Amino acid sequence: MIWYTLMPFEMMFPQNSTAKEQTQPMTVLYNNIPLLVEQVSPMEYKVVRVISTDPAHFMDESCGPGQILSMNTFVNP
Repeated sequence: MIWYTLMPFEMMFPQNSTAKEQTQPMTVLYNNIPLLVEQVSPMEYKVVRVISTDPAHFMDESCGPGQILSMNTFVNP
């Protein structure tokens, strides 16, 4: 079976983690670009995935996967 989805593997098939509590990813808007982010500290979030159909959004290096964003730079949709 093949699944075509934008959801990351970890969300589709969650692992039981007893050692470390995992944070749930959430969708936010950063400069009108929808992103999937996860919290790394109380005021910072790490970009997990760009969720967009516009190819130009993937070229924006300021919000690529792995970038750390401050909470005051984006909006929850």
